[in-house]
Amino acid sequence: MDLKTLALCSTLVLLSACNRHPWVPYVAPPADTDTAQLRVITNGEVRGGSYAGCVGTEQGLAKAGRFYDGDKPSINYPQSPLVPPVLGMPPRALPKMAEYLGMISMAEGSYSEIVAEYPVPAGRPFLLSRDELVVGSYGSTYSKCPALSAVFTFEKGKQYEAYIGMVYGGDINGKRGVRCPFFVYELHAQKQAMPKMLDAMPATDRPCR
Repeated sequence: MDLKTLALCSTLVLLSACNRHPWVPYVAPPADTDTAQLRVITNGEVRGGSYAGCVGTEQGLAKAGRFYDGDKPSINYPQSPLVPPVLGMPPRALPKMAEYLGMISMAEGSYSEIVAEYPVPAGRPFLLSRDELVVGSYGSTYSKCPALSAVFTFEKGKQYEAYIGMVYGGDINGKRGVRCPFFVYELHAQKQAMPKMLDAMPATDRPCR
């Protein structure tokens, strides 16, 4: 990697770090709240929280960590939560997400999928957001999944799955590359060939005060 490329990468990393909100772990709603269950599957960073027309206060639902030599976790890039919560939900509907290299510190290993299950408020808007995801390589190229947010309303007592991150796949012309799914759908006990996507509303970009 030449000096010009290295400088560009360093600038991108600094800008990304400056634009990120602090990672605050998700807090489940009070016991007397109507809830649904949400499984979050990601190989990036996904946040969520009740939506009141502004953004920036979402809490951390799942953050992929890096692993090297197969299954050894990197102490500098840990997953969060370290022990993902499990609620005993039905089997997942979509396959495991890809592992991938980060843009820096490649010796720290590859990012690997994390799966976490949470109670979430039902009957009110809930914001899910994906932080920008950058896929590195051993050359000087990289790919991105952009930051994205959407608002969903879950029904009391139902179970949902959020499949948000990066996968490798082909387009309609057969060209393979990075794809950036942001899928949320209801789960059923019976195995479903292709789940029905949950309706979403766009989120404002107005920051919470």
